[in-house]
Amino acid sequence: MAAEFKMYSKLSNVILASIVSLVAILAIGIYDFALPIFTESESGSFGIVGIIVSLVYIASFLAEIPVGLATDKFGRIKVMITALAVIAFFAIIYFFTTSIFQLAILSLLFGVVAVAFWVPSTVLVRDFSPKKITSQAQGVYLSITQIGWILAPVIAGFVALTFSDRHNFLVVAGFALLAMVFTLILFRRKETKHSRKPIKPRITLLYDSFKRYKNMHKHAISLYSLTAIVYLWIAVQWTFVPLISITRFGFNEIGAGMLLGAMSAIEGAMFFSSSYLMDKIGKKYIVTSGFILLFTAMYFTFLAHNPLVYVFSLLVAAGSISWILPGTEALLTEIAPTNILGEMSAVFDTAKDIGLMAGPIVAGVLIEIFVPQTPFLLIAVAAGSGAIISGLLFWPDRRKTHHLR
Repeated sequence: MAAEFKMYSKLSNVILASIVSLVAILAIGIYDFALPIFTESESGSFGIVGIIVSLVYIASFLAEIPVGLATDKFGRIKVMITALAVIAFFAIIYFFTTSIFQLAILSLLFGVVAVAFWVPSTVLVRDFSPKKITSQAQGVYLSITQIGWILAPVIAGFVALTFSDRHNFLVVAGFALLAMVFTLILFRRKETKHSRKPIKPRITLLYDSFKRYKNMHKHAISLYSLTAIVYLWIAVQWTFVPLISITRFGFNEIGAGMLLGAMSAIEGAMFFSSSYLMDKIGKKYIVTSGFILLFTAMYFTFLAHNPLVYVFSLLVAAGSISWILPGTEALLTEIAPTNILGEMSAVFDTAKDIGLMAGPIVAGVLIEIFVPQTPFLLIAVAAGSGAIISGLLFWPDRRKTHHLR
């Protein structure tokens, strides 16, 4: 009991930050579920769905560095509160949107404000993470916030079937405002800033930030690549698993939402146990195993013709993410200097944006050319590459691996 209390005491601020993120993720998860289905109902094209969803992450990619710098300069809490307020405003505008062009513009804008929440919230967790248990801190954060990813698609499916896809955007606004209130209550006196020399705006700002990231550690680039691969799968999961489930296997909106919720539940159930193992036996071994498992699951998902095989393979694929994300997130916490943690987190998050951008566009084109399940073959190839990268680059480094263990 004393050990459990001591652990809670060390991670209490991480838990509070995770609770705030949980409420915000309910808003973002409902948005992620509703946008592809709403877009497909308006356009009738998987290709257009891919483009619209990718616009969100194109804007996110461009906004990461400025938001990271703003996070270091103005503080995590101020940026988070502003972002949540604007997310609620844009969600209400989505409710009244009637054209694909309007959807495209809104998606670009939404991508910017979503980054303005993600960067400071993840940096806040890194600020609060005890040095010797960074993987477990990430495990706690991911386990708690995963509840949002479990409930969001279920709620969105229920709202869509009971009312309409459009009404989900009002629910997004409600949860975003609730998250803003929680942030004000829980973190009013816990603002965190780190001093650094002021950076003047210049054309080479993006290049300079990436250069700092590259020179930060010899494994920084490989970590970037692995993160992009993971989020390529996450993009396909949230954009096309519901649509493929509905059009190929006959699910309704609630059924598709429950499948996504079950996938998120599998991830959440395994996050803390895998992160504990990472701190004990080494991140690199668990991360590599996660990519091998994802490769296998995606190959069988691609071949699946039976709904039971399809669902089982997707659940296994979801579990594989739990063997990867705590390790990659914890590694960044360990190798990034504290005074530029916001900026480096923003650069790191552009890897996520690349995966999230490429996933919907490439998968949408593949579906239009081949068959609906072709994107799963794409993920299998990417996951195999991830296993090779993590195996070849992390495992041979046995002389100075204390922070990669």
